[in-house]
Order: sequence, then structure tokens, then C-alpha cells
Amino acid sequence: APMVPLPLCTLRRMVTGVGVGGVGCRVDGLSQFRLCKLVSPWCQFSASSLASAAPTLTAPVVVPPGRRPPPAGWTPVLHSHDVKTIAAQAQQFGTDATFWSEHTRTIAILHGLFGSGRNWRSVGSALGKALAERDTQHSWRVVLVDQRCHGASTQAYDAPAPHTLDASAEDVADFFEKSGIEPDILLGHSLGGKVALAYLDGDKRVLPKCTFVLDSAPFSKHDFPDLGNLHGTFSTLNVLRELPDVVPSRKWLHDTLAPRGMSVDLINWLGTNLVAPEGQGSPEPMVWQWNFAGCESLFQSYVDTCHWETLTRSANSSDASAELVIAQRTFDDWPANQKARLSSL
Repeated sequence: APMVPLPLCTLRRMVTGVGVGGVGCRVDGLSQFRLCKLVSPWCQFSASSLASAAPTLTAPVVVPPGRRPPPAGWTPVLHSHDVKTIAAQAQQFGTDATFWSEHTRTIAILHGLFGSGRNWRSVGSALGKALAERDTQHSWRVVLVDQRCHGASTQAYDAPAPHTLDASAEDVADFFEKSGIEPDILLGHSLGGKVALAYLDGDKRVLPKCTFVLDSAPFSKHDFPDLGNLHGTFSTLNVLRELPDVVPSRKWLHDTLAPRGMSVDLINWLGTNLVAPEGQGSPEPMVWQWNFAGCESLFQSYVDTCHWETLTRSANSSDASAELVIAQRTFDDWPANQKARLSSL
């Protein structure tokens, strides 16, 4: 499935015990993943390997005045704390510190194209629990961001054009500044991975100690002209462009998309973007919780943008490292010159 997040697994199950050599493992029987290259010398990628970095994190988290801890469970930061930027939800793990304490560390997650923070709740919970169990010196909060033109941010934040990776990274930086949340670990998948790299390129930003880029191509269409249609992404966009703004039912969505060659898993995942209009008494019909034109522009920016230089700088940085994890199927489709460039880092 093109550009699809990984809501069905935790990172512990996704890549566990994988060495730098690139041994593969299964992900819910759907696809093969391997760790093709670590830009900085971590030996494993898993929830526990993330946790192992936690005691070395030193950047304090800002404690906004008058803030109170949110209740248990995923809490909308936008609604709870009047943060007038992109929407996000957060949950704290560990009981030794309040949500806004300087002893609370943060991992922020950026979803992929047509995704939302909600897709990452199970992954975020697994990571938060693993980090809190491993790092007894701090509590951990997991922040799931809805990027511009996606999820709750579509209604909460009227994002101005142009819709680019840099603009989305600036949104994320503004969210961190306005909310008082500073990322110790930043994790981005696919589109979100390149937004994370764009965030590292910005000026006057609090940089995370570690950035994890999951299944993102660091090169551009100038390096690989068919990048935009890797695994049929452009074809999927063409089908989605034909859909109406109001969808009668989920069954209608399945009956419409299945004959176009889309899998049940992909259709069900796309359906997570459907919501009932505000004030409607029944669950159907539904509307899309995305700005489709804005999403298309973000994807165009994805294929237009190269981030090899960012990864190269991170490989030589002791302050803000970046880790790159690539799906086996995706890596197999990379052009030989880009595989060689990855190996040279």
C-alpha cells in the first residue's frame, strides 16, 4: 500500500533485534522490513533501544505557567491547553512526575500522507510504556501530531499555502514553541520522516537528541524520476481525487474502491479519515477529515525535496543524530545509485 502508516504493529514488533547488517523480520504478515542503514552507530531499533537513549537526554522541558497535567489517556493538547496551532494529542507514561515537569521527556511522532496521529496510538502507547519502564529517572509523554491538511488540524488550523515540507516543519516548530513541549526524540514515518528532516534543517529550533526516519526516501525525483509512483502512490492519488466530499457509507467506499484494485486493508485505513459532520445525529453520511489539495501539494514537495545533506550532517553530529529505517520492499525498488549513496554514509 502506498505511503501507508503502520498502525497494526508496535515498533518493538516492527524491527526488533535487527543489526546493522540488515536482518529482516515480519510485520503482521504484511510486509518485510529490515534496518538497511543506521546513520549513527545504534545497534538495534526497537522500543527498548529508544529507551536506552533516554538517560543521556539533557535538554530540559519548558514548564508553562499555570499548566495542569491532563487526564489519563490520549488528550487533545489543542483543546486542553488552548494551543492555537496544529492539533496534537498526548499521553504521559510513568508516575514520578507531572505532565509539565522538567523531569518529563518527550517523543513526538509525525504520521505519513493521509494519516493522522490517531493511527499511531497503539505504537505511541507501546513506546511510552517501554521508555517509562526503562528510564526510571523520568516520566515520558508521547505527542501525536496531526500535520497540516490532515486529521484534526484540518479543522483547527487554517494552514496557509504553500503546503510544503518546510511549511509543515515550521508548523511543528511553532507547536513546540507555543505548547512548551520540546522534543527529546522525533519520529516521522514516510511523509512525516521528511518533515522531521526538514525540522532539523530549521534555524533557532530545539533539536531532538535522536530523530528516527521510517520508510522515507531521502532523495528526490531528480535522483529517481519514478519516485512519485513508488508502489503506485500517484495512481492512488488519482483514484482518491475522484471521490466525493461526502461519502454515503463505509460500505459505499469499499464497493467503490475495491474494483479499482485497492486492498481491504488500504480501504479500511483510508476510512479512518472519515468523520460525521459536526452536529449530525447519525454516523453516516461522512466527510473527509483532510484537505486533499493540500495533501497533494505536500506529496509533491516530498518528491521534489532531497535530504541527503541533512542525513550526512547528522551522521557526523553528536548532538542530534538521525536514524533511517527502510522497508525491504521499498528498498528493493530504490535505484542502485541511491542504495550506494546510503551505504556510503
